[in-house]
Amino acid sequence: MSIAAAAGVVGLLGGIAIGVATTTGGVPREQIVAEAALDALPGWTASGSARVEQTPDGRRVVVVDLDAPADTSLREVWLLKADASGLVSIGFLDGSTGRFALPASVDLAQYPLVDVSAEPADGDPAHSGDSIVRGELHPDT
Repeated sequence: MSIAAAAGVVGLLGGIAIGVATTTGGVPREQIVAEAALDALPGWTASGSARVEQTPDGRRVVVVDLDAPADTSLREVWLLKADASGLVSIGFLDGSTGRFALPASVDLAQYPLVDVSAEPADGDPAHSGDSIVRGELHPDT
């Protein structure tokens, strides 16, 4: 192979590597597909945010950030229908930030509200009715 051809191949490969590194950091990234501001419900002084990220392989994750006074109750994260007639628990928030896998069967158009509730440690899987914050997911544009 001639020196010019070898230099051309090295330059091409280097350009591709730099392009990949600068556009994605070499790692595929999550895309934010929806976001919500979480506002306090009566009786609570709290706020937060939620976002839905979609991974390159199509999985969705709900990321919740909560700013609320510490208490002794469990904090459960839910998705609710707009009229609150149906709900899906997606997990318990440990600390102020959590990441929750969103089941593929959950349609965010049907469950657009993110709710964080205070739950007693009583073993009852139902929503306590004591919501700390709630907000509606809006598509990220």
